[in-house]
Amino acid sequence: MEVIYKLKQRQDKASPSQAISLAGATLTLESGSTLERALQPGRKMLQRLCEQEAFKKLTATLKLPEDSHFAVTAKGEIHATHSGNPLEFANAFKLAPNLKDDFLTLVEMAELAGGSISLAEQIELGQWLKFHDFLIPQTAAECSRLTVFMELPPPVAPLFGNYWEMIKSGVDNAVTLSADQRNEFRRLITSYLKGQSLLEHLSHSIFGGQATPFKRSEAEPVLERLVSSPIALEWAKAYVRDLDWYGARENQPQSDESLKQLMLTSLLLDLHPRIGESEPRNRVAGFDLYAVEHIEKSFADVQTAFEQHLIQHHRISEKNAALAAHLLLAEAAPEFLVKDLPTTLALGTPQWVEFCRIVAVQETIAPGSTRSMTYTRLQALSKQGPVSGFGKTLDALAAGDAVIDWAVLNKIITADDVAKSIPSALEKASVAYARFAGTLAETAETLTRPLPTRRSISLDILKQVAKGCSYLEHDVMYQKKNAVWADAYGERVYLSPVELHMSNDLATQEWDVKKGESIYTAFPRMLPNLIAPDGEFHRQFNRDYLTHMKAMGTHLKQAFCAMPIADRTRLLKGKVTIFSLRPSVAKLQTPAGVSTNPLSSTLYSVLGATSRKPTESHKEIEESKGRYGVVLCSEFEGRMTCYELFTLHGTCRENPQLAALIEKENLLSTSVRSDATGYSLPATVHPLPTNIECYTHGVPPGLVDVSSGVIDKIGQLPASAPPEEIKGYYQSFYSTEFDSLTNFVLKHRPIATFDELVRECWGQTRLEAVRAKREAELDTFLNFVVPFKSCIEDLSSDDVERQVQGAGACALEAAMTILLVVGAVAQVVSIVAKTMTVATKASALAKVGLGLVNNVFNPLDGVPDLLFKGGKLLRKGFNKGFAELENVLSDARKWSGTPPQRHLAATIDRDTIRLADWRPAQASDDLVQVWATRHNDEWFALNLRGEAWGPALNNIRPREKFSFFRLFKRTTPWSYTKAYLKRATPLAQGKLDNTLQLLSQIENDDVRSVFKYVFGTDSDEAINYVRKNLRAMRRDLELLSPRHMSFRQRGNDTLAALKTTTYGNWKASVEAGTHLDDNATKFLAIYPDQLDEWYRVARYDDARMGDVLVHEMSHGTPGTLDFYYGEVHAGVIPAEYDAVGLMDFARNPHRANPGNLYNPHNAFAVPDGFKEFKANINSWPKFVQDHPALINAESYAVAVALIDQSRTHRATFVFNLATLRHAIDSKEAGEFLNGPLLLNLATPHF
Repeated sequence: MEVIYKLKQRQDKASPSQAISLAGATLTLESGSTLERALQPGRKMLQRLCEQEAFKKLTATLKLPEDSHFAVTAKGEIHATHSGNPLEFANAFKLAPNLKDDFLTLVEMAELAGGSISLAEQIELGQWLKFHDFLIPQTAAECSRLTVFMELPPPVAPLFGNYWEMIKSGVDNAVTLSADQRNEFRRLITSYLKGQSLLEHLSHSIFGGQATPFKRSEAEPVLERLVSSPIALEWAKAYVRDLDWYGARENQPQSDESLKQLMLTSLLLDLHPRIGESEPRNRVAGFDLYAVEHIEKSFADVQTAFEQHLIQHHRISEKNAALAAHLLLAEAAPEFLVKDLPTTLALGTPQWVEFCRIVAVQETIAPGSTRSMTYTRLQALSKQGPVSGFGKTLDALAAGDAVIDWAVLNKIITADDVAKSIPSALEKASVAYARFAGTLAETAETLTRPLPTRRSISLDILKQVAKGCSYLEHDVMYQKKNAVWADAYGERVYLSPVELHMSNDLATQEWDVKKGESIYTAFPRMLPNLIAPDGEFHRQFNRDYLTHMKAMGTHLKQAFCAMPIADRTRLLKGKVTIFSLRPSVAKLQTPAGVSTNPLSSTLYSVLGATSRKPTESHKEIEESKGRYGVVLCSEFEGRMTCYELFTLHGTCRENPQLAALIEKENLLSTSVRSDATGYSLPATVHPLPTNIECYTHGVPPGLVDVSSGVIDKIGQLPASAPPEEIKGYYQSFYSTEFDSLTNFVLKHRPIATFDELVRECWGQTRLEAVRAKREAELDTFLNFVVPFKSCIEDLSSDDVERQVQGAGACALEAAMTILLVVGAVAQVVSIVAKTMTVATKASALAKVGLGLVNNVFNPLDGVPDLLFKGGKLLRKGFNKGFAELENVLSDARKWSGTPPQRHLAATIDRDTIRLADWRPAQASDDLVQVWATRHNDEWFALNLRGEAWGPALNNIRPREKFSFFRLFKRTTPWSYTKAYLKRATPLAQGKLDNTLQLLSQIENDDVRSVFKYVFGTDSDEAINYVRKNLRAMRRDLELLSPRHMSFRQRGNDTLAALKTTTYGNWKASVEAGTHLDDNATKFLAIYPDQLDEWYRVARYDDARMGDVLVHEMSHGTPGTLDFYYGEVHAGVIPAEYDAVGLMDFARNPHRANPGNLYNPHNAFAVPDGFKEFKANINSWPKFVQDHPALINAESYAVAVALIDQSRTHRATFVFNLATLRHAIDSKEAGEFLNGPLLLNLATPHF
């Protein structure tokens, strides 16, 4: 593919983070491609613009050569190229104001076409990407992501999709069984089996008395074997025969695949009486998959409960429970059927939300595809990142569904809330979902904010009292009387004003700058306003310390709440004992007071060594205890479980081996050491099933699992009174249930104590150190021990997985300062917060989805949200006018293969397979688009394999054949439609003028021939009747302008529609000379989606648009109806308009009635027109009753076009008249005409 090749050229020449440019990259515009068809109208309009005299004068004024090539951009610029030399200019149309409207329309068209309209055969790569809704890559990494997506094998839907295609509609299967048809099918099954379960019966018949239940992993192949068996196929044929569906007759062949789908449908319908009916959200066969009691359970656990529900309530045996569950879940909850689901993936967690989101996206593109995917594969797909606008839209809607379900599981909203209003429920759910990630980010920000120090306080004070001083932190001050300093250093040393103020020495005026103006004279306001930093330091420190400790508490609560619910239960309900780990500090102690006499020291060292034993100093024990983690042992329900809480890294994990060691050594019954002074005998050093450096040096857990050390008991929390039901992680995090445990850990093993932090933040100046003679203790530099070089790279990496897993081990040296330890905690908390990008991503997507949902459920869209009762966003009906989602799916499916119907449509006779408008019930307001195939003058729906199925469709109207080529997305603005209608109006007026002139020659043979064929009569009264109507239409056309037109989104196959009530009010106001508001005069509704395509098929012939106006204006004063239409055949020359239905209607309106089952032209008929005519038949003159074509709107348009041709394009008229004579005069009166009967009404070819 040329696009991928050009993109790879750019990405391969740059590093991943390096910026790239697509400028200069061009593609060959392929004939017939989507983009080429989208550019066609704009290219035609640009070509017309260039041919206008006004434009030629403009180019002459700008001194541009005549053979220049022009392009109009979405930025409102014109690009002219001559001999390879480009020239850009804007506002040129100020010199030609009469071209401005066309120019502005071209600018809009350029925006819809990706950025530019030109006549060149080469297009820019960026334009191609933008048109197809891909994000323009800015870096080589983004470019690589895009090419990987384009080369990625598309998700492949299995042969039978999600099994439900005959029951639930989707983008490719709008026709499904109605409630009556489903009930009829169920009654048929019951009559065969007398109430026995169909699945049980077939399973026993086909597989015999298998003793062991079928496994979930084999459900799909077992079901395939079941429906493929000869027994099942015979059942399917019996269904078809007894239901009288397609295949019941000899000339209606059916494939085995169609019969298998029928069997799958029958199995589903027999499983539960509400299959196919609207059920509450997430309920399948009466079972709530995402009930609140399933919070944090695994998929396997919930599926087991679902299978038990089927066994207990739906006539399913344990043997077949997995098969039944598989069939039901495939459509309703396909996430349950993904392969290799980890047991740690718990319902209601952020990871579950992300998983459900990506499953929903893939299932929307290719139903059933995720059943063959593994969890790892889907995770990889979710991490690809957005490459397209359509992908972002699908992600947003899918995230909205998942976040709503998350909120229900976590008791933030209820199912009733969702049923009442999806937008409101989604808004509340999204806010709550983002709250958790936001809290962690806020915690990280708090801990990264440095605690106030005496130095920072001193600097703030000096900045206020010595504003503008440039040397506050520079060592420029010397002591005038330098005795103390000289004693220490032997020379004069300089200090900074800040350091002097920390020790309150700046106020003594004993220090000053060596050169230049004295600091005291340069800043005379400094000394009187100078306050000591001590009090302000303690005030600020105490305030920030409280915030800091609260953040540390949140950090630890996050660790607890991230644990599985069973582990949280043990910690909350059990008796918890806390231990610390440390190395042994046993050694031979040197007693204080040993004589410094050399002989005494020597004797002590010789003799003492043989009599003394090692001991541990209590002071050294306290100092050696790990400050970066504790061990929590819970005694609950007769079992002891141990967890390692790593306070630095914010993780808590179970360690069964450590529990076994503590139980074996009976450490739970040991006492807590009370005094911090004195000595003890060495504690027992145990072989530890963990890395002690995780506790003592902050090494990330998981790298080393063995070490040795001492286990000291810190304290114990008694078992709490049985609390209420354990909450989900979200509710638990925002409750107080872990506060006592968190506070205990922070009190007894904080990473830094209050005194340590105060001491570090207080600091010590050099002058204070000299005075205290503590020069050896001044070094507080960072000292990281890095056993593996990759550690720092991990912590600073943008790869969250790498940060969290810790590919290397970072150790915090015990000698490092407490503030640096706190900084390390903050860094880890920031990393943990980054891991919540799963939550923030889904939250952000859900917020985008909320905007889309407001469109989905916009009552103006004809779909009030109450209609859906909490249904899934991505499962909204695809025929409800939600153009945004239609566009998205259209784009997404370009990269997922072509549905079978599309293949058939491109390869077989379009008289056989057509896109059609279908009304599910005669009285229904719903009108949906379906793919249908014709067999013996009956129309049947197509299944996903492109084969006919089911009952014959009633209330169906096949669309015009150019519908096959119609784009989903609009590629032309409404201004484009207005422009050609504006040009068409005088052409329509001209056609009427010519027709009226020729009608005045009542003996004209051409006129009478047209009337004979088009209206069925050439009587004088018929000609006079039509002439009177045409005069009224001509008067209306004289007044018609764009202000009388309203432009509407896509509807059915209607091009335009005259609103008779509005027209009547407008007409009355014109005759009375009164004024109406603009909205009250818009009597002509235009449907640009259809009309623009019709204009393209008419080869951009403005005169044919005039025929449309003639048709619609005939509905005005003449009051015509719609009985019959003709049909345009796209791409057919020399004649393109099939008038066979119209002509047969003129010949014999009674036989042409759509109620006549033998009428081969029913597809062109409009039943409503016949009904209205019949209801008011007595209000029409007798000659109209006999020849209703005289009030058929399309007949007026064809007659006017033909009569006008007799004057303006004589050769074309002669061809058309000869065609009509040959087709009609050669037929017997009782015979139907053979179709097609093609006339040339568009751009003349003769």
